[in-house]
Amino acid sequence: MIEDIAESFVKGIGRAISYILGQLIFEFLFYYIGWPFVKIITLGKYPKGKKANGWHIESREGIWVSLVGLIVFSVLAVIVFTKYNAT
Repeated sequence: MIEDIAESFVKGIGRAISYILGQLIFEFLFYYIGWPFVKIITLGKYPKGKKANGWHIESREGIWVSLVGLIVFSVLAVIVFTKYNAT
């Protein structure tokens, strides 16, 4: 009984930490990686979403910008990996 409660508590803490880190990485890091690429591709028209509490992700547009940032980060990671891992 006590073990089940402790296990549930630890799992809950782990989920909370992973959620917070995931949100920070996706909403902050990938947004700011994708932002210049979206600005260039759309010739400055997007992103124009509202800024709420310092976060830009509150709109569908912000999610797309973060996805572009994720794609750019992934492509750059593959390029760096293949360049420095070549024998």
